[in-house]
Amino acid sequence: MKNLFLFFNKVKFFMLFIFLQIIVFKIIISNSSYQQASYLNSSASFSGWFYTQSKSIKDYFGLKEVNKTLAIQNASLKQESFHNYTIVSENEILIDKEIYKKKYLFQPSVVIQNSTRRRKNILTLDVGKNKRISKEMGVVASTGIVGFVKDVSQHYSTVLSLMNTDFNVPVVPMNDSCEGTLYWDKQDGINQVSVKGIPNYFKIKVGDTIVTQGGSGFFPPNERVGTVTEVLKESGSNNHLLKLKTSVDFYALNNVFIVKNIYKEELDSLQQTIDE
Repeated sequence: MKNLFLFFNKVKFFMLFIFLQIIVFKIIISNSSYQQASYLNSSASFSGWFYTQSKSIKDYFGLKEVNKTLAIQNASLKQESFHNYTIVSENEILIDKEIYKKKYLFQPSVVIQNSTRRRKNILTLDVGKNKRISKEMGVVASTGIVGFVKDVSQHYSTVLSLMNTDFNVPVVPMNDSCEGTLYWDKQDGINQVSVKGIPNYFKIKVGDTIVTQGGSGFFPPNERVGTVTEVLKESGSNNHLLKLKTSVDFYALNNVFIVKNIYKEELDSLQQTIDE
């Protein structure tokens, strides 16, 4: 207690000075409209800056939840797109005097691992059997196709990327019917793929968009694949060899959708009978 009194005795003049300064400051603010306005403006500026920075920090930490919400909304929009319906006979959706039934379901997912520098690149997603994911389901992003499901565990699934030498799927130029095969050539780089098998009498030019044909059952029709960057001649044939830049940026792949074709089993069964 004695030490405390000694301390206050040492600083009493300094504390008196601070107290008087506060009184003088209040008198100046109260009696001078200019000083009062300056003080209020400064206070408002600081408060505005503080709340802006606080909101920016809160927004940053809220991005994960925002992205999750947007992914769910995007999946919902994909499920309502026109290409997600197929004509049936009765008790379904009526559009322009025709009846349509939903054909595809879209499950939002997050990429937790993504290889891009191998010959057989694989992605890992954060959903599996717990979300009724199974092998050979297509995987798309908001900008285009990504690959298809290769293996599934209870809570995870692996995906065969477009940039995998085992990947191939039928594709067509947008607004045309000439079918080719999408594949990843050993000479292709990251975010590059190739298309072969389109006869050269079809006019294909740099800048054309290539989309899914839909016949494989992996993807809905008209999902973007990429943009033509080169039109070459396929060796030993009269077909085009197209080089594409993928619509999806595999360097920055995060949110994707797993595509469930409700009628894929029926389609596969029918194709097996044709093959036999």
